[in-house]
Amino acid sequence: MTRIILLLMLFVLTSQSKSQIFSEDFIYPIGTPITTTGNWSAASAGGTNPIAVSPGLTFPSYIGSGIGDGVRMTTTGEDDSSSIVSRPNSGTVYSSFMVSVSSAQATGDYFFALSTTGNAFDNRVYARSSGAGFQLGITKANEATVNYDPTVYSFFVTYLVVTKYQFNAGVADDEVSLWVFSSPPPVLEPLPNVGPITAASTDATNLSRVLLRQGSATNAPALVLDGIYLDVTWNNNLLPVELSSFVSVINENNVTLNWSTSTETNNAGFDIERSSFNGTWTKIGSVSGNGTSTTPHGYSFSDRAVASGKYNYRLKQVDFNGNFEYHNLGNEVIIGVPAKFDLSQNYPNPFNPSTKINYDLPTDGSVSIKLFDLSGKEVASLVNEVKTAGYHTVDFNASNLSSGVYFYNISVDANGNNFSATKRMMLVK
Repeated sequence: MTRIILLLMLFVLTSQSKSQIFSEDFIYPIGTPITTTGNWSAASAGGTNPIAVSPGLTFPSYIGSGIGDGVRMTTTGEDDSSSIVSRPNSGTVYSSFMVSVSSAQATGDYFFALSTTGNAFDNRVYARSSGAGFQLGITKANEATVNYDPTVYSFFVTYLVVTKYQFNAGVADDEVSLWVFSSPPPVLEPLPNVGPITAASTDATNLSRVLLRQGSATNAPALVLDGIYLDVTWNNNLLPVELSSFVSVINENNVTLNWSTSTETNNAGFDIERSSFNGTWTKIGSVSGNGTSTTPHGYSFSDRAVASGKYNYRLKQVDFNGNFEYHNLGNEVIIGVPAKFDLSQNYPNPFNPSTKINYDLPTDGSVSIKLFDLSGKEVASLVNEVKTAGYHTVDFNASNLSSGVYFYNISVDANGNNFSATKRMMLVK
């Protein structure tokens, strides 16, 4: 994905909340059963033909296009669900996802739904064969009659599907709608392909889970699904922030991220996030944006003193209304093992009261780092243990020490390959 386009961000203009209530881009290794990621659980038939990650899909201007991968869904297998933390029970909920159908059956079956508390399935999206292609349909809940879009769609083509669940105040009167796009959707909500429709079936208490379903071989479609997003309104304000590049440069254990934009609208800035391989994302910094601009802008951020390992990086682009979108770095960043022992000057220096000390180990070894005052008296032991090869950092808080000059010494015993060094630091209170 070479750009962030927010045409389908669905948002509420409040200062307290974001409209996006669920997102899944399947950023896991190919072949991973999604129930092993911690984000999905088996809803039925656990372990039978599990839903696994497969190469993802792209769709012009869609917020989930080209991020992570997708899932391949076939028939007669496990159904998986993922929690919607906010559990909306009023207003509207829009679901959007990319889908490429490879086969469908004449009777048809649903493959996507939203679950309410009590395990009833609402907002069901169906696919059935029709001539040389297939049709998509929707039901409010478990009605026998499916409302299909008369359009016949092509197999192995990626479409953007959007649904809308409307909570209404009466009894058994909630409504659902369905849109299918083959090109970028408009900024204003258009008339749906199907709906709004209702039924006498019980209304949803709330919407608590997203369900992916693999039905029977005689009814269900086979498909790839990617980029699931749930929001509470259709976008009618956002315009794109277009990224033209996003690259990384590694210098030992320092990572510099460089990116540029072609145009920006309402861009407050970027949060920079990092995760270890298959780990959780952590914000490590931020860079201000340029608001609204039609000229190119370049950005840079340095992540310094990164420990040895494998990492992923992404940008969280945020607008002035608090809406956001992610853009992932296309490559994995690998921080290797240093070529030699080294002890770095602490930073900041002078400091009050905290500072950092970096040291490099080309091999595993027993490490001791001690702090001495001007008289040579040991005043602190910072490290005294076996450490693995790599780049390491000690965070030192000198709240209990007086202002003055101190010396820190490292001593390493790495199976006879010894190293020792001493540096000076200054505490100023």
